Amino acid sequence: MATELSASDRSSLSAEQGPITMAIGGVMVFEGGRAFRHEVLHERISSRLHLIPKYRQRLQAPAPGVLNPVWVDDQGFDLGYHVRRVALPGPASETKPSEQLAAVVGAEMSRRLDRSRPLWELTVVEGLPRGRVALLTKMHHALVDGMAAVDIGTVLLDPSPEPLDIPPPDEPWQPRAYDRRRHLTKLGFTPALQARKLVFDSLDRARNPRAPLKMAGDLLKATELVTELARSRPAAPMTPLNEPIGPNRRYALHRAQLADVKAAAKAAGGTVNDAILCVVAGMLRRYLADAGVTVTSSPVALIPVSVRKAGEEGGNRISTVLVDLPIHEADPAERIRLLNAAMQEIKDSAAVRAGALAVAASGWAPPLVSSGLARAMGGVRAFNLVVSNVPGPQTTFYMNGSRMLEAYPCVPLNPANQGLNVGVISYDGGVGFGLMADRDLTPGLAVAAKHLRTAVDELVATIG
Repeated sequence: MATELSASDRSSLSAEQGPITMAIGGVMVFEGGRAFRHEVLHERISSRLHLIPKYRQRLQAPAPGVLNPVWVDDQGFDLGYHVRRVALPGPASETKPSEQLAAVVGAEMSRRLDRSRPLWELTVVEGLPRGRVALLTKMHHALVDGMAAVDIGTVLLDPSPEPLDIPPPDEPWQPRAYDRRRHLTKLGFTPALQARKLVFDSLDRARNPRAPLKMAGDLLKATELVTELARSRPAAPMTPLNEPIGPNRRYALHRAQLADVKAAAKAAGGTVNDAILCVVAGMLRRYLADAGVTVTSSPVALIPVSVRKAGEEGGNRISTVLVDLPIHEADPAERIRLLNAAMQEIKDSAAVRAGALAVAASGWAPPLVSSGLARAMGGVRAFNLVVSNVPGPQTTFYMNGSRMLEAYPCVPLNPANQGLNVGVISYDGGVGFGLMADRDLTPGLAVAAKHLRTAVDELVATIG
């Protein structure tokens, strides 16, 4: 029994090389209480795991380096391995609790997930003020993208203090056996055989340059289209954010009121997303000034765009667009107007279609070819940082009666010369910013976090 990975899921596995760790996650802060006792939490997770089958599956490579990995049931699944618990230092610590929590997140997101097990972990963080508790969810990008991560996270939550009555499965879960020989035999009659053939055709062509090119036309067109899309733009300016990174991370978080962000966006004739990008531009404006760097062109943000259709669940269904951040404009309202005009031009453009084509076409590509696509894009400095804005639920959620108060995203750094990114999620009247940075970023993450807070205050000041 095996389930195929999507094309972009496989690409995220290929991208995890060197200092790159492709785990996404989120920080949820709760009121606390008995819901987070060891036995209560384990019971909650156990009772709902049947709703998310991939959480009990691991990767299996039928033919390493030739055929793509697949999902199979983990014969030795151990829930205790995936649910961890840490405590912040006591009140005598000079570090603020939010900074202590951020330090835990940075350390956890520095460590790669074990590919021999299901690709997720849940860490309970105790010791927050007023008895609050945080949950850090950590999932490999191959398991789920940011939009679906919100959906899966809420599987463990309830829309009211009273837990939902979710019927148990008809039968207790038993791992299904995986027969590698039978799987390989079956693959001989599927399009996966064509994927393997692409590798052999490539090797033949390397030995004989005159041999006809037999690779799938769609894959070549997608690779060329996406790469040329980046090359057709001016290169993004060189900034301190774009030095080679190491394997370790720092994290910072900040919360704003969604009503304030909406009001500022509306006053300037823009959207909430425009206002978020305005904040990021304001942060970079001050950060680069502190670094003593003057750029002659606008820094570029890569923004993931969900292309999942109604009714589709799980897996990666994303494309990307590149947006110039107007850091030279001091007025936040004018920045919003500039960004709104730029996003209107980009919407439904060739950029989105090119990204979607790459996802579809690379479905034929074995790991060797997928890695080649990633390297082709990595050779172009097309952007300076990633800004991932996920619209979350605006209703209150609970965990066994404990109210969820705040939420913050954790977005991985990728490629290997991207030292900072910004994750954003809205939840229950708030907007949670999560900054992920290389541990050795200079100026450090603390500087960027300070300027993010200033940029949020600056945005809110435009309302009055």
